Amino acid sequence: MPGIVADYKRAAENALAAGFDGVEVHGANGYLLDQFLEDKVNHRTDTYGGSIENRARLLLEVVDAVVEVWGKGRVGVRLSPYGTFSDMGDSNPVELFSYVLSKLSERGIAYAHVIEPRAGGGALYNDESLPRTAEIFRKAFQGVFISAGGYSAATAEDAIASGQADAVAFGRLFIANPDLPERFKTGAELNVPDRTTFYGGGEVGYTDYPALVSAV
Repeated sequence: MPGIVADYKRAAENALAAGFDGVEVHGANGYLLDQFLEDKVNHRTDTYGGSIENRARLLLEVVDAVVEVWGKGRVGVRLSPYGTFSDMGDSNPVELFSYVLSKLSERGIAYAHVIEPRAGGGALYNDESLPRTAEIFRKAFQGVFISAGGYSAATAEDAIASGQADAVAFGRLFIANPDLPERFKTGAELNVPDRTTFYGGGEVGYTDYPALVSAV
């Protein structure tokens, strides 16, 4: 386990040497740190499994190691409390992620980046029947809270105005709309992301969506 933490620290050092402005520790979407957090997949019986405190141990050790490199003001953490990708899940996500976010808040990191449950298929916006992570977890983190997943311009504005988030991040819409801020500002029609091209490895579906100036 110390070797895994050291690998994350080395990656942080490499990012610093490469001239990055900061780093985000990926604790979401079924990747390694998320696999330790959630009890559907973490069946360990040592100090990294069982209780919430134990399951959160690796993530917090990694964050502490990365903060040693960057300082707390240049480190963020991404979490997906209700994510199901890679068969993830937890028996008590509210208790688990409230604990994790409270511990990250104590560390004074730059921000927490928390994902809303995403609608399936080709839908762009959230299924309103699913839990709203920004509502549930905002109070657990005292720093900058970024929410992501299925937002439109209007719902993003609402989330910020209501205090549920300090900022809203966009992924799929930014892929399909390289000038997304301008489109939001002017109310222009949005390009629709083509899910069949996701993870394709080429330029199709990534760099070939038209900007406003070329779409006229």
